[in-house]
Amino acid sequence: MLQFKLMNNDDCQMVERLYLEAFPSDERLPYDYLIEKINQNKAEFLSLYDNNQWIGLAYTITYHQLTYLFYFAIDESQRGKGYGSQALALLKQKYHHTLMLSIEEVDEKYDNYSQRVKRREFYLKNGMKDMDFSFVEDGVRFEMLYSGQLLSKQDYDQLMFYFMGQKYLNFRVFEY
Repeated sequence: MLQFKLMNNDDCQMVERLYLEAFPSDERLPYDYLIEKINQNKAEFLSLYDNNQWIGLAYTITYHQLTYLFYFAIDESQRGKGYGSQALALLKQKYHHTLMLSIEEVDEKYDNYSQRVKRREFYLKNGMKDMDFSFVEDGVRFEMLYSGQLLSKQDYDQLMFYFMGQKYLNFRVFEY
């Protein structure tokens, strides 16, 4: 049975390894910072399991009726088995209000254009919708997707300010 569990001590090495492998360095916050935010009850690091087999991770931030799926990855050895779609459905059930996520801008100018197209198609196929807004953080342009009630750019900013505090104002480049 597929389920998400809060990350525990047994999962830490697998979660950290996948986090470092799955996300480019310019799109990652320091791992210790993510753990610090969990300890402040501002986020959850979830491990995905199929029975006793570890499958992947999700890092979520919830503020009011909005959950931001900050990081989501399936272990490379488990990809192509339908786990991503099932996991996304579980997350939409768990966070039955608005679920939001960002993906790298999909544009032919990037070397990994086909990978970006596949990622976007995956989310759209699984019920996510385009928010028609993008932003730039640390020189990387992201597009926003959501399920549930459409929220505003300001809702996203409020969630991130809740998560990062004043640090968010220095981290964020406001280019919508």
